[in-house]
Amino acid sequence: MKPQVTIDNLGKLDLRVGEVVEASEVEGSAKLLKLIVSFGDFEKIIYSGIRKWYSSESLTGRKFIFIVNLAPRTFKIGANEFTSEGMILAAGEDEAVLYQFDKDLTPGTNVH
Repeated sequence: MKPQVTIDNLGKLDLRVGEVVEASEVEGSAKLLKLIVSFGDFEKIIYSGIRKWYSSESLTGRKFIFIVNLAPRTFKIGANEFTSEGMILAAGEDEAVLYQFDKDLTPGTNVH
């Protein structure tokens, strides 16, 4: 188990519902998918290592939980450089399982 955090630490995370408007495979990577995600009044590009479990086609048009205020992370694959502007939340140790909402929510909705 990880160390305990206070409610103040948890409150620093900006968790929101985002809708994947476009998803594509990242050339040169067997793990990464590039997601363009709408949060209503803004979009972010988020790279995620979930390609083993999800195809780009299976994610487009679906809504998931994202951390939108994570500091950008830049990484290189070959000669190409990519910057991820957030993170999709997933569960599982040996696989990535994405949360499914039981009701339709508007992109940008805060997650508490």
